[in-house]
Amino acid sequence: MPTARREHFGSLLEPGLANIFYETYNQVPTMRQELFNVQTTDNPWEKDLSIGTLGDFPEFKGVVEYDTPYEGYGKLYEFPEFAKGFRIERKLFDDDRYNVINQRPVSLALRAARRQERDAASLFNNAFNAAFPGPDGVPLCHAQHPSGAYEATNGAEGIQYRSNLGSAALSHAALQAAKNAMRRFQDDRGDLISVVPDTLLVPVALEEVAWELIQSEKKVDTNENNPNIHYGKYKLIVWDELNDETPYGHPWFLIDSKYAKLFLKWYDRVPLEFAMEEDFDTLVAKYRAYMRYGFGWSDWVWVYGSPGGPME
Repeated sequence: MPTARREHFGSLLEPGLANIFYETYNQVPTMRQELFNVQTTDNPWEKDLSIGTLGDFPEFKGVVEYDTPYEGYGKLYEFPEFAKGFRIERKLFDDDRYNVINQRPVSLALRAARRQERDAASLFNNAFNAAFPGPDGVPLCHAQHPSGAYEATNGAEGIQYRSNLGSAALSHAALQAAKNAMRRFQDDRGDLISVVPDTLLVPVALEEVAWELIQSEKKVDTNENNPNIHYGKYKLIVWDELNDETPYGHPWFLIDSKYAKLFLKWYDRVPLEFAMEEDFDTLVAKYRAYMRYGFGWSDWVWVYGSPGGPME
């Protein structure tokens, strides 16, 4: 049926181009799935409200002691729209120029994946930037995260400030200090949270340094033959989308992946879709990709970050 084939060339191309589009998109490496709790939602928006902890577990003396957790900070997740498309002219189809046609869904899928990865990485790239505050009013990594907590000493309501910010370049000592600081993270009542970091996140510039730190059985860059306490302790994630440098040096992050899955959120309101329309008068088939998503963090206790210093 040559006539029908020519009149509806766009719809005939659609299944093949859609396959190319989704296959390309699914093959792009993603760190977003590694770090974020990725969910789908049918709601126009999502909101997280952090809730404080309960007090110590008392001895039962005939009456159950009831407690009220502190209502923390709220995080609203909204879902902006993202869309882009390409056109295919009838003559390309008639001339059997599939080498040109097939490149277009490949390019579109790559741009969609890159946009998502770049947005996800922006959370870390802006982790030290006061212009990008989180739900508690300060950046992700900050020396004074406020908490409307109950003071551990007297039970009165007040503000406590907690830090997940370092300043040192990535090194054996800096990694140990970060781990120790995370193990001492406290909740809103001054009790230990039991954070156990298990992931080291770095940009490309720190890949070699980070790999040596966590894969060497002995301490690196030392004449001593002491065992390396970091050996085999951390999963290394090297993310191309991370900025290699801040004004202070090379940034790096230590993460508790279990807590990250609780508080680091990505919502797909409309997962990436591929659709087509053919214009009868212009003999042009139009294809577009569309997606809606939102992302962010509702609590910071899963991460310790340092803007770093010059590599040694």
